[in-house]
Amino acid sequence: MDYSLIVVDTETSGLLDIHDIIELSLIRLSDGEQKTWFVKPINLENIDPGALRVNKHKLEDLLGQTKYGRDTYQDPNKVIIEVENFLSDDGVPTSNRVMVAQNVSFDMGMMQRLWEKCNSKDSFPFGRRVLDTMQIAFMMDYVEGNLSDSYSLSNLIKKYGIKNNKAHSAESDTLATKELFIEQVKDLKKKMNIK
Repeated sequence: MDYSLIVVDTETSGLLDIHDIIELSLIRLSDGEQKTWFVKPINLENIDPGALRVNKHKLEDLLGQTKYGRDTYQDPNKVIIEVENFLSDDGVPTSNRVMVAQNVSFDMGMMQRLWEKCNSKDSFPFGRRVLDTMQIAFMMDYVEGNLSDSYSLSNLIKKYGIKNNKAHSAESDTLATKELFIEQVKDLKKKMNIK
């Protein structure tokens, strides 16, 4: 049975259900193709300034008050169709598509809510299969009896010597997560004597 692994990262207007995805990046591991979307928030009144301080998106851009904002941030209904089309190129059913992410439950939840807010819940392009680089790292450390104080993306990529040129940018974080996952797989294969 074929599976398609897709590395995902989202940047959002906050951390709760009332907040929205404002940047989404995907990498299809089979061919390395990456696509990134900037998304107009649906709930403009719920934008958390603290989240914007972290991800460096600007309120005036999100509100469409600047030419850059109007040109960059796309209608979420259009974005979800483009995401579905991008993902369909892998040629596998939704149930065989695996989301790979750092803290995957956050990204999966935010994406599911985006599809729900766009009245497209039934076309959500991922099934239940997920891989979480944070949980993989924790499990590897647990087995070795060497738990870390932090399993943040920045700490994990530092451990493997991976660079992240623009932390808290979905595009850059997705690239870093992809490299982290590849290194974790190599590490696990080595530990299990799998070639």
